[in-house]
Amino acid sequence: MPHMTRATPAIKPPAKKRRNVPDTVNARERILKAAREVFSLNSFKEASTRMVAKQAGVEHPLIHYYFGSKEKLFQTMVEEIYEEFVKDQGTWLDGLDKLSPAKGLALFIDRLLDYTLANPVALQIISLNIVHLGRIEDIPGYRYIILHMARTRRTLEESLPLQGTSRDIEMFIYCFYSLMITLLGAKTCQAQLLNMDPNGPEYRAWVKEASLTLFLPWFERLITRR
Repeated sequence: MPHMTRATPAIKPPAKKRRNVPDTVNARERILKAAREVFSLNSFKEASTRMVAKQAGVEHPLIHYYFGSKEKLFQTMVEEIYEEFVKDQGTWLDGLDKLSPAKGLALFIDRLLDYTLANPVALQIISLNIVHLGRIEDIPGYRYIILHMARTRRTLEESLPLQGTSRDIEMFIYCFYSLMITLLGAKTCQAQLLNMDPNGPEYRAWVKEASLTLFLPWFERLITRR
């Protein structure tokens, strides 16, 4: 009987090692989305990149891969929120010049409330960090607050027949948005003090009525002054 030899099994080439390249599919977007959630509940000082990584479901080094530091992540997030806010705010003044001051301001407030109650993160982040940091220079991206105030003033002056002095207009805008930051950025606390649901229609109506009561006489003076 001829001697049978067992066939030598084919030798498979070694598997190529996968390069350690971060998964770029939506990772950056997930990090930015998670940053909004984390920074809207924790001040810049209290929050950490590890908290953001956990919320995003990514490895912690990915945050430094994309953004370099907590400061740059925060600033990128703030810039993104600012651009969204400005884009939407551009429509809030549409048609107001054809209305009476009372109806125009009421419509503007409604539009602002529609946006900020559906997208509360921006005012929450500002409210949290003003309280915890004290100095505006300590907030990465703080310049966007200044840019927003300047742009709002310019837009108002271009869209409405305002007759007040530059100081009057600047003071009106500053006080109006300061109140919105307080009532909407910290709405959970404010509504609880009033024994209301912060996400309910009663609190929304209260914010609108309070804003009109405080700012309509001032707004009418700006519109009608000669």
